[in-house]
Amino acid sequence: MTRNASDISKVACVGGGTIGFSWAALFAQHGLQVNIYDITRDALDWTMREIRSAYATLVAAGRMSEEEAAAAQSRIATTTDLAEALKDVDFVQESGPERYRIKREIYRELDRLSPAEVVLASSTSAMLMTEIQKATTHPERCVVAHPYNPPHIVPSVEIVGGEMTSAETVALTRDFMARMGRVPVVARKECRGHIVNHMQAVLYREALWLVGNGVATVEEIDLAFRTGPGLRLALMGPFAVGMLTSPGGLQDTMVDRKLDHSLEDDIPSRVEREAPPRSPELAREWAKICVEQMEAELAGADMEQVKKWRDAKLLQILDVIASD
Repeated sequence: MTRNASDISKVACVGGGTIGFSWAALFAQHGLQVNIYDITRDALDWTMREIRSAYATLVAAGRMSEEEAAAAQSRIATTTDLAEALKDVDFVQESGPERYRIKREIYRELDRLSPAEVVLASSTSAMLMTEIQKATTHPERCVVAHPYNPPHIVPSVEIVGGEMTSAETVALTRDFMARMGRVPVVARKECRGHIVNHMQAVLYREALWLVGNGVATVEEIDLAFRTGPGLRLALMGPFAVGMLTSPGGLQDTMVDRKLDHSLEDDIPSRVEREAPPRSPELAREWAKICVEQMEAELAGADMEQVKKWRDAKLLQILDVIASD
């Protein structure tokens, strides 16, 4: 296996759709040679149009020069031949359809056509790598590298190993994503939906409940979220937000005031359907762990200064929104 992230110079993007084109744009922007594979030439033509549009946006925002965008585009090649796409690459980023049968078929071919030292990373948003890597003879080099759309702009990437993924593969993928300017977050164990989509599924579940029960319309919910909690969540995660929400900190926000309501589970989320029922007792035990970890993370922090930083940033975000 390639030993260092700095050794990766050529990448294959398998699937040039909404996520795949964005990965390709990111990799080429950072100086890598990129091969994009898709099943038809029409699909690849669409991919290249999207990449040109993405670069135009980055140029307009001052993130790239026109010369840099042209150079990045020149580093991209497209093909409908998977073997050609995988030739001499150091890393593979797969972004195929979200179906286990299809993922396994893709990984079976990736495993057959690429050298055993090449990492095979999947963009899957909810599937378990343990189930996908069963189709390969070298499961140790298979890993989830799930971005948040669009990956050429949004930095978060979840790194999740399967049961047979090696620690070396996880570390290399983490370091490579950091080299690409991303913020890799390594999950400690597998979970359907990983981290972000597992949480996001709960948000969608509650939004469905509110609409279905006539509490609010979709327009009203989007407006309330966009002009309320969405602003804060752009700056800090839910636990940090909770620390600043009430005088009692996270203990008060998560446990004492809101926990019972959060346990209502009328509509199981997409990623929770197979999970065991939650209980108030277990949830309170988990909440104590969250409180302890958050307090340890913020030990010694001046919370008044944190609040001032938050408020200044919120005003900047509001200025950006108002400018549109």
